[in-house]
Amino acid sequence: MELHKLSERTTNEILDCLGQDKSRSAEIARIVEKAMIDVMREVRSSCNAAVNVCCSADQDLAHKIADELHRAEALLISNLQSMR
Repeated sequence: MELHKLSERTTNEILDCLGQDKSRSAEIARIVEKAMIDVMREVRSSCNAAVNVCCSADQDLAHKIADELHRAEALLISNLQSMR
């Protein structure tokens, strides 16, 4: 699922709970976007820690995997920022 669609769906669900007050939808969308970024950063940290534990014998492989995770995070953040 695209992050933009997920953000919109989550925002709409929050608005449903609030009684369809659309005046604060942009603020809610920013909160949802920030939550997604925070979760991705936590996941990345967990993955990096796992890579270091699993690949401690082959640090080159660990660095390559960590670099790929950093690129994926940068792409995600760019996609989220383009939603604004």
